[in-house]
Amino acid sequence: MAEMTIRKMAFEFTPEMQRVFIKNDPAMSYTFLGAWMMLPYLEPYLIRTMRQALPHVQDPQLRDDLRMFCAQEGEHYKQHARANDIIRSVNPGFAGLSALEEELDAEYKGFSKDKPLLFNLAYAEGFESMTSAASTVQLEMGMYDRVDSPLAHLGKWHVMEELEHRSVAFDVYHACGGTYLYRLKNQLWAQGHYFKWVKRFADLMREADPELFATYDKPEIARERKRWNRRYWRRAIPQILKTYRPRYTPRELPLTAEFTAAQQRYSGMAKGFGRIKGETV
Repeated sequence: MAEMTIRKMAFEFTPEMQRVFIKNDPAMSYTFLGAWMMLPYLEPYLIRTMRQALPHVQDPQLRDDLRMFCAQEGEHYKQHARANDIIRSVNPGFAGLSALEEELDAEYKGFSKDKPLLFNLAYAEGFESMTSAASTVQLEMGMYDRVDSPLAHLGKWHVMEELEHRSVAFDVYHACGGTYLYRLKNQLWAQGHYFKWVKRFADLMREADPELFATYDKPEIARERKRWNRRYWRRAIPQILKTYRPRYTPRELPLTAEFTAAQQRYSGMAKGFGRIKGETV
């Protein structure tokens, strides 16, 4: 597995930043922004789940990997929370996001309180396997390299670190006694649950911002967008489908030159980075 590093980033989010950070694609950009609105609640849920699993993990290396996973996810949701605060402020129609966030937060806290640990670990693995598979394609195709926006940097940094810790949730799930069939069943449920919430957030934002979407409603832009999206999904869907196989392992995901370049770039941009020490998570 790639060396995991804690990078403390200092992205300069401003109200003027380009929200359509995937070139000429407001729908895809707002789908990502909708997903990112979830992360200050989803990623603490993943961290809680891993902390609950720690006493059941005996392998010293996996225990260390688990701690690094939690530390990276902690940095992720803090950065997304900063960006979300700015995004919420730029459009009065986004005020409704707060109620959705409160509902989602309560739901994930309910999972931590009421669901068995193995369910929560399978949810974590289902989310991580899907995002890691998509991340490889996003980096290879330069999804975040076509628009100059702090949100593009945020996305690229995040998916690079998703690939650094791509095996942790999978390994912890199996170390705690998880089976393939239980993983598959709950992986599919978790992904459906996640996309249901993404749609709710993204739909609210799209409906509140019709003027922005209208500026991209030109035939030549639409043709370019459709071509790029076809290429992306033709590559991303097969990678995601591989995660449902009985013999799937996250270690089979390719770490390409684009991944290595992103590692080096964001380590250089970080205001601080390194590894955690000691027994704390």
